[in-house]
Amino acid sequence: MLIVTSGARYIDIDAYSSIIAYAKFLNLKGKNAIAYSSSPLNESVTASLKNNKYTISRHVDFNNDDKFIILDVSDPNFFDKSVDMDRIIQIIDHHYGFENYWDSNHNINAIIENIGAVATIIFELYEKENLLDSLDKDICLLLMAAILDNTLNFKAKPTTSRDINAYTKLEKLANLNFNYAEFYFNECEQTIKNNLKAAILNDTKLDNTGGKVPHVFAQLAVWDSSNIIDNINLVHEALSTFKEPWLMNLISLKDVKSFLISNDNTIKSNIEQTFNCTFNNDIAILSDVWLRKEIIKKLL
Repeated sequence: MLIVTSGARYIDIDAYSSIIAYAKFLNLKGKNAIAYSSSPLNESVTASLKNNKYTISRHVDFNNDDKFIILDVSDPNFFDKSVDMDRIIQIIDHHYGFENYWDSNHNINAIIENIGAVATIIFELYEKENLLDSLDKDICLLLMAAILDNTLNFKAKPTTSRDINAYTKLEKLANLNFNYAEFYFNECEQTIKNNLKAAILNDTKLDNTGGKVPHVFAQLAVWDSSNIIDNINLVHEALSTFKEPWLMNLISLKDVKSFLISNDNTIKSNIEQTFNCTFNNDIAILSDVWLRKEIIKKLL
């Protein structure tokens, strides 16, 4: 059996939708595959998407013949705890830092591309194999949400024409009569507001790339950042639980800006030097929106 899975600690909507859609794709191609994760879902997997007819398996009886396919993560330190490194056959990701590591392992088919969302790559596989007719509305909504979230409504720098093309075709296939982007981001923001501290912790990565990159790096994308800025003490309370210096990237789509939050002087200095900005009351404002992975890339 092929186990299609993703990262540890948590999975976001790109990982969630991609492992579901890719497992379906593999089954359509005559292979026995399941979408599996033991990790919690973060707030980008909204209530309406959790109620989608497609979901992931949580309890699987693994055997020694199973093979693993990893999506939306290529750092082996952060694979789902169930993964056996010796039985990985494929990696599909869009994060930087481990391209050379997987290129040196010729037994694994590694696809690591500079693209907005892994969901776009999965959509293109359906298109290449003439399987678009098998993408029903529920799968389309999952993939659309992933592309919206990972491209920040097509405003993030890694957004490509491929992401836009995939979303446009998915939107047509889903035959929607409303603005799904507005619906999705409003649902995300409401979920975050309901439990801000949990939302922060559910989208905090422990980065191992080193150098000027903080080990504890949180990110939230909302429509309007003002509510979180007004409750910045909750950001400090949540991230102080890690007992290490931290950085948070708060993306405000309404303002088309990233608000970087930290109380650590070394992190502040590195950010100020790299981005030519200034921290005031632990907040630095970047013009335009920046994804966490793009901030990491620039810091490196």
